[in-house]
Amino acid sequence: MEAELLEHMEKEETVLFPMLKAGGTPMVRHPMGVMRDEHTRHGEQLERLMTLSHDATPPFGACNTWRALYAGIAQLSDDLINHIHLENNLLFPQFEPQAAACCP
Repeated sequence: MEAELLEHMEKEETVLFPMLKAGGTPMVRHPMGVMRDEHTRHGEQLERLMTLSHDATPPFGACNTWRALYAGIAQLSDDLINHIHLENNLLFPQFEPQAAACCP
């Protein structure tokens, strides 16, 4: 999951965000589609992690290290959900008209 998230952020920083910063072009359709697909996969992985960790709830009697781990899982979940929401629902829609100009 870590490697996939790092690769995802690298693609955003080197490909997608420069295209959007330049105002977007019809070619932005493909990178946005890739990011949306990856967001879906990240969400599925996050659901699995949350299931395995009982929604980031440490087991009864967990030591401080375990509690810190579960707190980190909860923070990762919050941050990733926020990231996906911001891009899919706020950022990408601003550039969908340019993307639609590419192809029917």
